[in-house]
Amino acid sequence: MDESANQKPNRKPAPKSGNREISNANLFADDIIFSDTEKILFEEDLNETATRRDGLMDGNPADRYTPHQKLNEGGMKAIWEVDDHRTARKVAMALIQDSKIASEADIDSFLYEARLTANLQHPNIIPIYDIAVDENGNPYFTMKALKGETLGDIIKKLRQGSPEYSKRYTRTRLLGIFLKVCNAIDYAHTKGVIHLDLKPSNVIVGDFGDVHVLDWGLSTLITHLDEYDGAPVSWQSLDDVALENGQTLTRYLESSAKRRHVVGGTPGYMSPEQAQGSPADIDFQTDIYMLGAMLYELLTFECPITGDTVREVLQKTVRGDFPEPAKRAPKQKIPPALAAIVMKSMKTDPSERYPNVSGLIRDIHQYQDGFATLAENPTFITHFALLVRRHKLAVSLIGISSIIIGVILTNSFISVTNSEKVARDALASLKEKNDFIAQTAKQVAPDYLDLAQREERSYAFEAAEQDLDRSLAFDPSNPEAWNMKLRMLLAQQRFAEAREILAGETGPNDDEALRKLANSGRYVNPVTDSDLPRLATDFRANGLGAGIPRLFYEANRAPFNPSTRFQAIAEALRQLNPTVQNLNFSWKPVEAGGWHIDISNNPGLDDITPLCGLRIVSLNAEKIGAPDLALLPEKGLKSLDLSDVRLNHLPAQEKWTELETLDISGTRIRNLAGLVEFPRLATLDISRIDGLSISPQLIWCRNLKMLTVAETFRNDPTVQSLARRGVIIIYTRN
Repeated sequence: MDESANQKPNRKPAPKSGNREISNANLFADDIIFSDTEKILFEEDLNETATRRDGLMDGNPADRYTPHQKLNEGGMKAIWEVDDHRTARKVAMALIQDSKIASEADIDSFLYEARLTANLQHPNIIPIYDIAVDENGNPYFTMKALKGETLGDIIKKLRQGSPEYSKRYTRTRLLGIFLKVCNAIDYAHTKGVIHLDLKPSNVIVGDFGDVHVLDWGLSTLITHLDEYDGAPVSWQSLDDVALENGQTLTRYLESSAKRRHVVGGTPGYMSPEQAQGSPADIDFQTDIYMLGAMLYELLTFECPITGDTVREVLQKTVRGDFPEPAKRAPKQKIPPALAAIVMKSMKTDPSERYPNVSGLIRDIHQYQDGFATLAENPTFITHFALLVRRHKLAVSLIGISSIIIGVILTNSFISVTNSEKVARDALASLKEKNDFIAQTAKQVAPDYLDLAQREERSYAFEAAEQDLDRSLAFDPSNPEAWNMKLRMLLAQQRFAEAREILAGETGPNDDEALRKLANSGRYVNPVTDSDLPRLATDFRANGLGAGIPRLFYEANRAPFNPSTRFQAIAEALRQLNPTVQNLNFSWKPVEAGGWHIDISNNPGLDDITPLCGLRIVSLNAEKIGAPDLALLPEKGLKSLDLSDVRLNHLPAQEKWTELETLDISGTRIRNLAGLVEFPRLATLDISRIDGLSISPQLIWCRNLKMLTVAETFRNDPTVQSLARRGVIIIYTRN
């Protein structure tokens, strides 16, 4: 295993980066709980200067290891099975192949991969035991010797129709393997690592149910991608190359001295952003695309995108030109839910894929448990069909009973003497079975009602209305559901329909406040702008204050006259915030149909409900009270000034995807981990915050251009990392 000697570099070690332990372990995977030792990885943790090359010297590996056989080779690496004399066990050793002449950059890349994999300590990621350099300067690392076969080999046997493999690897077991792969990638993402070359041949399945994700050679840190600002990497030289099965393409960053593999992948599995060679567009969703491609092949036993040349495959990838799983393999009878999960994961636009791997995992679990998935956009029929499937035994018994009853009924008409009695008994039995179906449906109705109530409280108004209608469809006699429906209709200003419900037999008859408001006759549909503040006051006076957000949401989403509507909103703000003296409120139109709203310098302004439903592009809320930020719009908000607002945290939501400017200076918001949910954030002010701790995850705000922070953070490693990336840092003195 001797390699040609390489001159050892003489480099100074990098400075220590300080305490960078993860501050929000559940950022990308809600179900994973990390120990206190887990940390987000920085580039300096992995590059060759983080540990001096001479610190890796371990003498002659032949004194400790005895080779047995070559297990695999690819690229510049070879994998050998060796005996480790110290531990008396067989391990796998990776080293640079004899036939390869390794440059300094190759050795650095080799060690980078070893350190990155060593930092990923997860049951479904191969463990690294040792990293060392022999006496000639040749690097190697040892790892667990895996026994088993790759997922690619398993799929090949299934495609060939092997009875043994078809029996052993059912769809249920294949999904179990896939979920273990997803868990490994979900974990890697929480540490800032993107795999970039996920495919069945890079997953090995052991004989005892163990699953490991292999080959992290193309993997990179999300932060490292920000260092590249050059043009997209071209695949032009490979356009007409015939495609070999499983061939991995790589391109280096020519402008980077580190020469990391940041663009690459396997045609047929690689994402559109990889196919276009743009490092700036690569993100965690890139791995999600490849997970979708892997699931596609597990369902169809075929690679999702095929072609004769690299050019053809990459063009199809960029266009999203591939058949749906059910059309590709109609004989496999692929469930629509799994097909929908695949298609959502493999969307051409990364923003339309799952936001994180945990979302993909949740949808798989939903399918396994017999519930509708997010990817399906389920309808009422979908929910009802899944309800029947979850209770298939009871439904089957009902079906069989119905058939028997039908036969009995038929025979009863033939038998004159017993026909009347038999028919009577059969109809009674049929009614009993129908009652059972209705009772089963009634058991589901409260779940949908509870979901609708939670969605209403979190201002997800459209989803709440849909789930409430589902609850009433399953159980039309539930007075609590009709009560919520009535409140919803009043907030939507549908007074006539509300009166019909009150007049009906199923509606709530004991709520005098609802009856009084619905029958008052003071309001017409639609309510005029001048009547909106009074209607909001009547809502509160009649104990319907929880319906005020929907009232303004419905009103502000409809076309309106700005001059009268904003006058009504200002009056409503005064009524809902009686401690505010001389309300400061101004507005002006911006962009197409959007608004700039200024409610600053209102210290007692806590309730901003009248703004709900407005298409706010820019909001100045400086020096107000403690508003509920969840009332702000899901889309379109680009600038938000919350300086000196009495807030302790940002809302736990992923809806401000267009936010570009955020000022939280002088607030009590000390946890900044949630800021990575705002992908377009470019300007951030976090000065004047007592007890602030700079989260390492701030470096994942890849579009950040300007950061204002207190002078005390001048030497903070995260701030320094941002400065090296080109972010303008403005230091202030509190």
